[in-house]
Amino acid sequence: MANDIERKKNMKKFIALVVSVAMILSVLSVAFAADPTGSIQIENPKTDPNADNTTYEAYKIFNMTTDGNTDTDGNYTAVAYTINSEWVGFFADGNPGAKYLVAENNADKTLNAISIDINTTKYINITDSNVAAFAKEAFEYAQTKPVNAATNISVAKGATTVKFENLPLGYYMIYPKGATVKSDNYTSIVSITNTAPNGKVAQKAEYPELTKVADDVSTEVGQKVTYTLSSKIPDTTGFSKYEFTFKDKTSTGLTYDGNDSVTVKIGGTTLTAGTDYTFAATPSDGNDFELTINLLKDEGEPVKKVAKYTYNAAIEITYTATVNDNAVTKIDKNHATLTYNNDPKNSDSKDTTPPVEVKTYSSRLNIVKVDGANSETKLQGAKFVLKVKTLGNTESDSHEADIGVGKYYKYTAGADGAASNVSWVTVEDQSATALAANTNITVVETDEAGKAKFDGLEDGEYELIEVVAPNGYNLLTDPINVTIAGSDEDEGTLTVTTVVENNSGTQLPSTGGIGTTIFYILGGLLVIGAGVVLVSRRRMNVQ
Repeated sequence: MANDIERKKNMKKFIALVVSVAMILSVLSVAFAADPTGSIQIENPKTDPNADNTTYEAYKIFNMTTDGNTDTDGNYTAVAYTINSEWVGFFADGNPGAKYLVAENNADKTLNAISIDINTTKYINITDSNVAAFAKEAFEYAQTKPVNAATNISVAKGATTVKFENLPLGYYMIYPKGATVKSDNYTSIVSITNTAPNGKVAQKAEYPELTKVADDVSTEVGQKVTYTLSSKIPDTTGFSKYEFTFKDKTSTGLTYDGNDSVTVKIGGTTLTAGTDYTFAATPSDGNDFELTINLLKDEGEPVKKVAKYTYNAAIEITYTATVNDNAVTKIDKNHATLTYNNDPKNSDSKDTTPPVEVKTYSSRLNIVKVDGANSETKLQGAKFVLKVKTLGNTESDSHEADIGVGKYYKYTAGADGAASNVSWVTVEDQSATALAANTNITVVETDEAGKAKFDGLEDGEYELIEVVAPNGYNLLTDPINVTIAGSDEDEGTLTVTTVVENNSGTQLPSTGGIGTTIFYILGGLLVIGAGVVLVSRRRMNVQ
């Protein structure tokens, strides 16, 4: 009996223990339940085209708590905000964030309440009209103070989806590292309030870009080509160091005209070498020049790094290079890069744009002189000159000042390291004899293989004129029209070959000329004369 009573008591104790444990577990499950989380999706994300991966950082500025209940739109019905501990200093009186917290709600009661301390409640006054300014100041604070990103995502170049998952609810600032060029007058960072479980935000920031153009593509030997590198001043908010370094390399067919040919302008204002920008003492990577512009300056007390130039102002760098003999029948690929700082917290972290290429070329006219009756017979000793008939596309070309329709080709070989040069000369006496003897123009002569050439030509229409025929052959009486029309995609188009035939034997002037008239008159007189002799003889016989 006693044993039964004892068993019942123990059973009651066990049941009570089980119930207690269950109650404790229930309480613990509530106490340690995970807070609601959400996500932030970046719409139309942009990745750094100059790096394999782009890091998106999410900074949590405000913490948010909720009762977990949502309305039909998915918004939480009851929320409360506090300042994330790392951001308390930003919102303290006298600091940039203070003006975004106000003591009273607006008339529409649309501002979110935030607990400052146990006795103080304020309202978050961040609206469409001031969110850009807020984001800019918050970003600068995050880069200059010991503030860490709550989380980050590394995405590959060209990624079309960027989404932060399982984020504790709150107010976040999203920053794609290295994106220092704003678009739509918006800051390079984006602020959102995650009052719904899943937020979306459009990225408004871009990455520094570099363009390069030449004022001529089809060129002559000796011509100076002007190159222009262009970019824009980025948003340097939060950076303690920000430099743009331009590296430029001319190809073998171009001779860089030196640092004195370089002009740098920002916003239309010409900068001073040595003061506003510097050249590397020894350009790296074989560049002809390496030019660095410091985009920050010291200002204020205590000294602070601030932007030296107006955001989005145009940067324009021009320089010249001279076309040399190596350019003939070659497509020269001149290239440049831009290196820039990409991390406000790490002055040594930089990105470099892919090389931008600009192509130029110069053409050659080959002559092959052959016998008109047998093209396998090559003729030596024929002499030619070249004349401009019409120019090519001149809308963007930087033609040499002396080129013009009706002028004759002159090639001057460089001496003592000087560049060769093609120029164009006006000639008064344009007879074949005078042209052949003119030492102020270039007269080329065919060799044993019947070959001669004119080098360093740009696109256009030309007249090839024979001024001396090979021995035993007739001189051509009409010029040969030649078209030079190169392509910067096909080097095969940069060599034009013209086969010129000559015929041997006596050549009469062409039909209809005064020469044939003279022959007709003389022939007629001879016929008349023969008739007179015949008549006279007959008369004599009659006698």
